[in-house]
Amino acid sequence: MVDNKNKTLLIRANLIMIAMVLVHDADHIRQAYCWDYTIPLLVWIVNISVYTPSFIALYLIKKNKNSASTATVVNGLLVAAAFSEVHLLGPTFPVWGIWNKNFFILGADAISWTILAVTVAVGVGVSLTGNFVRGRLSVSNKSRQYE
Repeated sequence: MVDNKNKTLLIRANLIMIAMVLVHDADHIRQAYCWDYTIPLLVWIVNISVYTPSFIALYLIKKNKNSASTATVVNGLLVAAAFSEVHLLGPTFPVWGIWNKNFFILGADAISWTILAVTVAVGVGVSLTGNFVRGRLSVSNKSRQYE
């Protein structure tokens, strides 16, 4: 990670991903309140896993590792794909309480659908940012080879 621009891009992308997941989680709290549903402790604990890829990427950035860009790509793709799967099809592993049912069955409202769509779009954007930085690093490494 040669320059500060790469670091800044990756830090911002991962912080935006964390913020978006927080908004998504806040919406689930809103849904639970509206449905008079108590979110079980196990769901809260499992939900921590959603934040893990962002924190791994931020750790790698802090350690000045080029792999931070790859971690950012994976983070964005995981969020976009996993959130789409869980909310559109239903999860592969039923550990999400009431959200083991997809949004169609749950009758999710427009707010939840919008937040889901934005979350997926942010995940794609985070992944693209990671790939952009990977490209910058690749060009930077090649140009140094020819010096």
